[in-house]
Amino acid sequence: MVGYNVQTVVDAKHHLIVAHEVTNVGSDRAQLNKMAQAAREAMGKTKLQALADRGYYSGPELKACDDAGIVAYVPKPMTSNAKADGRFDKADFIYIARDDEYQCPAGQRAIYRFTREENGRKR
Repeated sequence: MVGYNVQTVVDAKHHLIVAHEVTNVGSDRAQLNKMAQAAREAMGKTKLQALADRGYYSGPELKACDDAGIVAYVPKPMTSNAKADGRFDKADFIYIARDDEYQCPAGQRAIYRFTREENGRKR
């Protein structure tokens, strides 16, 4: 990929840019920890909460933040192609714990029917 990716960290309280970097890496996935640490250093803080969009979601990056004492809030990426195919996605269903059932977007309930074994595993 030919291009640049600008990383910017903003202090939520004062709405000021506290850290920035221009990279030629096309994805944000490996940028969370580095940018969060740069922000913490620039603000002179020992504790930091980092909020980022789902493009920054990466297990190793979240672990690195945690190891550095940075609390990161990043939503999991949407991995289902259901919406693109015109079908409902898992997120469209509501779990009703009291009845151990799911409710679909049309209001119908998906009830438990049976358990089957496949390849020696229960499903």
